[in-house]
Amino acid sequence: MRISGGSTLRTTAIIAAMAVGLPAALTGCGVLPGSASTQTSACPTRTPGVTANSVELGFIFPDTGPAEIANVFKAARSGATARIDAQNRAGGVYGRQLHLDWGDDRSDTQTFSLVAHDLVDNKKVFGLIANTIVLDGSAGWLADQGVPVTGTATSAAWSDYPNLFHSGSLFNKGGTTVFGDFVKAQGGKRALLVIDPNVPTSSSLAAQLVPSLESRGIQVVGAVTFTEGVTNAARVADQLKKSGADTLVGAAQSGPFIDIYAEAKKLGVKLNVALNSSGISTALVAQRGADMAGMSVTSPVAAKGSPARTAYESDMNTYAPEVEDPSDELAIGGYVGADEMIEGLRLAGACPTRESFITSLRKVTAYSANGMISPVDLAQPKQPELCQNFISVDPSGHTFVPVPPPAAVARDGYWCGSVLQ
Repeated sequence: MRISGGSTLRTTAIIAAMAVGLPAALTGCGVLPGSASTQTSACPTRTPGVTANSVELGFIFPDTGPAEIANVFKAARSGATARIDAQNRAGGVYGRQLHLDWGDDRSDTQTFSLVAHDLVDNKKVFGLIANTIVLDGSAGWLADQGVPVTGTATSAAWSDYPNLFHSGSLFNKGGTTVFGDFVKAQGGKRALLVIDPNVPTSSSLAAQLVPSLESRGIQVVGAVTFTEGVTNAARVADQLKKSGADTLVGAAQSGPFIDIYAEAKKLGVKLNVALNSSGISTALVAQRGADMAGMSVTSPVAAKGSPARTAYESDMNTYAPEVEDPSDELAIGGYVGADEMIEGLRLAGACPTRESFITSLRKVTAYSANGMISPVDLAQPKQPELCQNFISVDPSGHTFVPVPPPAAVARDGYWCGSVLQ
């Protein structure tokens, strides 16, 4: 199915991601160099997907498959399309309009491979935007083919290949002190960790959180697994109370974490910190704000109300009005994957090749997506993600409030730690 400039998605079309970013050519922010029409018909190369007037791109995501994954990943395709449509309206890249062909990987490794082969071998796309949890099995083949891939890092493999581009990865080895910095600043001393055993990325993230907490003297008293619809939240809350922990840290989906947090408050557990890795959604606050009051969420995205965030929301309202909640991090993630692809095309020049795309984008040392994320060094893809925003739900449970970083760890408005040795 093709998505081209000016198209509008049906509400049943869904995908999402975790990593984020924003274009440098947002609505109201001017036009990127390379957007204006440029003579391209004389290009000597025959690069797949590139013609004098267009660039064909592929987009892979879990449109179907396990409902718990497809539902979470439901807004990213809209985000990616909004970014593409905004760029096309600004003149494309060097006068070329961008077209997106998409495929459904069903969150299945073999299906992802089939879709990727179809897009690359048969439809001859230039590159892929991937918002998926099952890229790993095809990463080597895509690298051998030299196909540029942008998207959200959902495993360590995203940092292992020169053609794979993310905008920060929590799965890189080494870790960062930033999570420990936040918990310590909020008065946390003893932490219990919540892990979802059915989501591989949960355990990977937990492996980063534990050393970060311990690096700042916070004792991790244990870890509990939670499977939505199976595990009893009240029982986990009771474990939390008995552990003597004053901090609850989740590498879990937002629903289960909120359930445990709400039950803990019912039991009278005094928590200095309740921090989860996901849950920034105005729709979620509207539904469960009373249960979320006082908890915090980590996010690499700029705070609502910032110029970059406002520009992003304007693009989403214009090009993806079917998305009820543009603050959905996964919608933002889809937007970023498309933006990073556009940035690579721009840097590759008027006659782009896959090689020039990869070489040029890999030299970028401060990709900040116009302030939407803290600067990321694409030249060092294995560097841990050092900076985060921490957003809390206000005591009334009605809105999110950014937690400003203390001067010692502040950088461009973000909480920024150091690399763990």
